[in-house]
Amino acid sequence: IGIMGTTVYSVVMTEMYANLDEWAINLTMALPGVVGLVACLAAGKIADKIDKKQMFIWGLALFAVTGSVFGGLLAYSNMGQIVASCISGGVCYGMVSVSSIGLITDCFQDEKQRSQVMGWYNGAMAAVGAVLALVYGNLAVIKWTYAFNANWFALVIAVLAFFFVPACPPRDGTPAESGEKVNGEKGWANRLIPILFAFFFVSLAYMTVNTYIDLYVSGNQLGDAAFTGLLASVGTICSFVACSAFGFTYGKLKTWITVPAYALIGAGILALYLAPGRGTALVVCGVMGAAWGTAYTYWFFRSTVVVPENMVGTATGLVTTPNSL
Repeated sequence: IGIMGTTVYSVVMTEMYANLDEWAINLTMALPGVVGLVACLAAGKIADKIDKKQMFIWGLALFAVTGSVFGGLLAYSNMGQIVASCISGGVCYGMVSVSSIGLITDCFQDEKQRSQVMGWYNGAMAAVGAVLALVYGNLAVIKWTYAFNANWFALVIAVLAFFFVPACPPRDGTPAESGEKVNGEKGWANRLIPILFAFFFVSLAYMTVNTYIDLYVSGNQLGDAAFTGLLASVGTICSFVACSAFGFTYGKLKTWITVPAYALIGAGILALYLAPGRGTALVVCGVMGAAWGTAYTYWFFRSTVVVPENMVGTATGLVTTPNSL
């Protein structure tokens, strides 16, 4: 949902500036994050008390409807429709992001196995995102509002989740099974706070590029919405590869895994500034996609290790909040 909710805007950003009022663009870009911030915190607390599978399915189904219908109505610049779209997108992001990580945590207790599955999960998400980015771009070439129709794909995921995802009722207070057990509910905040700060600052850098890449493409005359979609696909494909290998790389580097990821994101931004071009954009989007996938997976995985099992939902909600900011 995070990929579907942001990639579509990065693909059609130039068309939005050409067809919408400035207030509508600002509201569309800012409000989902604000709503998502609150939704992630609320969903985190709720996920610790209910079946995470139900939250996951309802979040997907709601986004399939609102992300497609309200997104397609953006061309009319109606305040009510835009606000409704932004609110629903933020709420769905909170529900799905928190519940999905909680499902993995509940189903896989071993730290090594959990890191592998977390990587596979984010890798699969990136792979689907790569396909959707191409779909967004090609639909946008026909008419920019058509890009939002691809969000109906979330309904397919909801149906698959209904049949194949196991039920996950609330857990007790047993600490996470890892080499870094937390006694009861004390001491976990000191390990979680650094993750929150890292997530915020790295997200600020990466999401700025990811969100406005279409303006970079048009401003430097590198291509149209289809090329922007290609860039998004390259980024998500490389993210898929990095996420799929996360279990292996984390086993080798442990907490040092984020150092090269942060460095590559910084170097990518510098390269875009110093040497704008189609080749640069393709390489940088690929490298930054791999780095982001690695860091993103690490933050969520790490948050499930340093807290008691009955607080995983709360921790996931807290970690997701910097991304919304």
